[in-house]
Amino acid sequence: MATTLVGIFDDFAAAQKAVQALTQAGVKQTDISLARNEPAGKGYTTYGGAKSTDLTTGNSIGNKIAGFFDSVFGSDINEDERGVYAESVRRGSTIVTVQADDANAERAVEILNNSGAIDVNRRAEQYRAAGYKKYDAKAPLYTSEQTNKEFQNFAGQGEVALPVIEEQLNIGKQVVQRGGVRIHTRVSERPVEETVNLREEKVTVNRRPVDRAVTDADVAASQQQDFTITERSEQAVVGKTARVVEEVVVGKDITERQETVRDTVRRSDVEVEETNPDAAGKRKSAKQ
Repeated sequence: MATTLVGIFDDFAAAQKAVQALTQAGVKQTDISLARNEPAGKGYTTYGGAKSTDLTTGNSIGNKIAGFFDSVFGSDINEDERGVYAESVRRGSTIVTVQADDANAERAVEILNNSGAIDVNRRAEQYRAAGYKKYDAKAPLYTSEQTNKEFQNFAGQGEVALPVIEEQLNIGKQVVQRGGVRIHTRVSERPVEETVNLREEKVTVNRRPVDRAVTDADVAASQQQDFTITERSEQAVVGKTARVVEEVVVGKDITERQETVRDTVRRSDVEVEETNPDAAGKRKSAKQ
């Protein structure tokens, strides 16, 4: 059994990505249509599997939008719901329609939703809150400025979120002091004694008798001259050099142990009950 799936997108690029994802998932391109209000003011056009048709002549653009959804849904959709889809196109949204068999319908719905399809029921409520009553084929198409303004307004309204609250058990660690070692350092003095050899010089003068012939060296040495001979001696000089002769190493031996902590946590659940299933299972709409 063939199923008609519809997704409303406020972002045209997101709608294009949805079409691409559908074809990659095995949906035939001829079973996919992408319809939107052309931003350049050329009127309503289709993209994707649907044949390209000149919709800028003949009947009004509004009637052609309505006629498009008549051809898509036939008698499987009521006038009010069809009007919401047509109104979405008139206001600048992009519509992606998919003809899928039962085997691929669930996957196609998942792709449309994951690609950013808008909840059609919530969009209808937003339209009605702004004064919308039913689709008017004679109403002019939205300009890009009107579309952007309305999308921003819808985005600011947000969605109703029902929180699911679940307690989590958080286990921490606390450091407890159990003992330790206190370290003190002090300076002490002790007498030391070392032996050192010192050298000392002393000048000595000796006379000794000789008897030899005079040489030239004796003549040169006998000339008047002065000599100075210096006496030197070594003295002990005390210096101190600090050296590390021992180390005291203080450390910790760390061990780990496992401890099982048991407690109870609470969780609140939100149950959703379907009150209005799709008529005869023939039609589904993304995000409904």
